[in-house]
Amino acid sequence: MSLGARVKALRLERGWSQTELARDIVSTSYVSLIEAGRRVPERPVIEALAQRLGCAVAYLETGVDVAAAQETELRLRFAELALANGDPAEAGERFGEIAATESGAFRARAVWGLARSEEAGGDLEAAIAHLESLIEGVRRGEDAGPGLTVLLMHQCRLYREAGDLSRSVEMGERALKEVHDLGLAGTDEEVRLASTLVAAHWERGDLLTARNLAEDVIARAEQNGSRRARGSAYWNASLVCEARGDLPRAVELAGRALAMFAEEVDERSLARLRTDCAWVLLRQDPPDVDRAEELLTRSYQALAAANIGTDLAYCETELARVDLHRARPDQAAEHALRALSRLRGHDSAEQGRARLVLGQALLLKGMTDDGLRECRRAADHLRALGATRQAIGVWREIADTLVALGRADEALAAYQGLADCAGALRVPQPQAAPVPASATGRDPVRTTTG
Repeated sequence: MSLGARVKALRLERGWSQTELARDIVSTSYVSLIEAGRRVPERPVIEALAQRLGCAVAYLETGVDVAAAQETELRLRFAELALANGDPAEAGERFGEIAATESGAFRARAVWGLARSEEAGGDLEAAIAHLESLIEGVRRGEDAGPGLTVLLMHQCRLYREAGDLSRSVEMGERALKEVHDLGLAGTDEEVRLASTLVAAHWERGDLLTARNLAEDVIARAEQNGSRRARGSAYWNASLVCEARGDLPRAVELAGRALAMFAEEVDERSLARLRTDCAWVLLRQDPPDVDRAEELLTRSYQALAAANIGTDLAYCETELARVDLHRARPDQAAEHALRALSRLRGHDSAEQGRARLVLGQALLLKGMTDDGLRECRRAADHLRALGATRQAIGVWREIADTLVALGRADEALAAYQGLADCAGALRVPQPQAAPVPASATGRDPVRTTTG
């Protein structure tokens, strides 16, 4: 809008005629010329018109209401503070109000904040929807807030955390190609996006793809990336090494990621990394329970302060594993139940992991049937989400537990469940041949006639 168009819009908004606006300032015809864009008024006239119209002089001159912009900026900062202080509900309300009333860059920043607030509150579906609206806006040439690559990275990660692993991989691969087509390969954001895709492949069980991509990402991160980008690459490569059974390498990479992140990454990301590092340490043989508990305690304190429900659930699941190693089944069950409560209503792989730990705690308490039922539910949940590798691991733990309990028939069924998850097809078996007497060591059965 031109200056004249802004004058006209404000005049009509107040229901005034040109004569009423012009009174004691300029002539009516002069106001008509200003509104038609045929005259640029002198500074004193602009000041007088702004005072009468009740707006800032800067708004008439530029279309930007500085005072209103400063007020919106302050509202955005208050919303960010609420999110940082662990109140995602208040933050979401504040961001939502701004998104509903503002446009342009202010609206984009508010929608971005709203998505992060919804994620913190556990509403991953709503967070994904708002992320995708921002992504669509970027492709129309609108202001994106954090930038396209960051939005695509969060989209890939949130689909993974929501349990839609196929969608996460699909979106991640499409995003990586788009970023490469834009000539952004090797940038920090591209390395972090590729690292997020590594985690999606790992979660789905595509270990060869995950390993190859992880090696490529590490090479590019070490050549061009910042400490944060290198930390992201090491972090997700560590998960892949664990899945492939290379625990020493997994621990090494997790330690390198912690060193990269400790200096310059936000507390939430560092807390999540500590949780993942503890998870790897607990899978060593023997597990490093002391170090894992130390990392999880620090992680939990940071996440509790920020009140990030999903991340707290991940941490509580691993704290439950520590309790199992410490032979504290009651505390383990409490941690697992708390994690499941935080995840209620949102399908995710973490629900399966938490339910497995709950089942193990019940088994340790001697509640065998209840424990096995929870373990089976965990395996079925993971398999339904497409987290095949993790489901296989759960079935293996169930089968081994049943063997230790001497329940051979149920153990056999569990091993069959493991084979089904791995995709081993059942082959029709030929009719069993009669067993020769010599093989049994017994005389053949004879019939006699009377």
